[in-house]
Amino acid sequence: MAPPKFDYLVNVSEAAFQSMVIATIESFLVPGRAGKAGRLTRQRETFGLLWGYETTTASKARCFNVEVAIVDANAERGHSSVVPSHGLETLNRTLPTYWPNLKFLGDFHSHPWTTREPWPKRPFLSEGDRQSIEGDAAYARLDFRVALLLNIAKLERKGWMSPSFVNDNTLEFRMNDLRMSLAAWVACPVKNDRREPALYVIPRPKAGAQVAWKREKWHAKCRGLNGKRVWLNAPVHHLLTPLGD
Repeated sequence: MAPPKFDYLVNVSEAAFQSMVIATIESFLVPGRAGKAGRLTRQRETFGLLWGYETTTASKARCFNVEVAIVDANAERGHSSVVPSHGLETLNRTLPTYWPNLKFLGDFHSHPWTTREPWPKRPFLSEGDRQSIEGDAAYARLDFRVALLLNIAKLERKGWMSPSFVNDNTLEFRMNDLRMSLAAWVACPVKNDRREPALYVIPRPKAGAQVAWKREKWHAKCRGLNGKRVWLNAPVHHLLTPLGD
């Protein structure tokens, strides 16, 4: 069988994968303060930063190796939004001093789903997620490259399914009575209509998708990137045996 053809590979380490999954489950199951009223609530989003390094595959594809996922403990977490703290600048100054092999790659966050909401057939970043990346000049200057999203929902009963890579950029799996998925996007460096550094996120939602992204004028110059493929690689060996067996 011929190897898959892709332009970008997002390779997630086991340590980073575990950190993101645990943070997602904690925000989903454990009550915490949310909103202006500060009420205790479950099913909240979580947020964190990604660190690692970039390489090139044998087929000349760019590979972003996510080694570390740092949870933003001070982020304001709600059911449909999460507001990051201002820790990125501090970490950018601190981490290279002790781990010079690591560089800032991007961020991750989660989308919790209730039993009344249909599970997304294809994971998607919201329009707000897109805007937070493509509209943030600071991210462009920091070489933001990878956005990871974890979806999570509670099932009516415990179950197990073999973890499966779908849609090139998505891994779906279950953990007891939780249904989860991890999906990856790549932010490509471009110029906006003001000739300033900007980012263009791929893959884009296709026609008829659950979510629609606003089209900016400068997007027209980036259409050549729409055909680029993003491939996700994440550890699945510890998901192959149901818990309790």
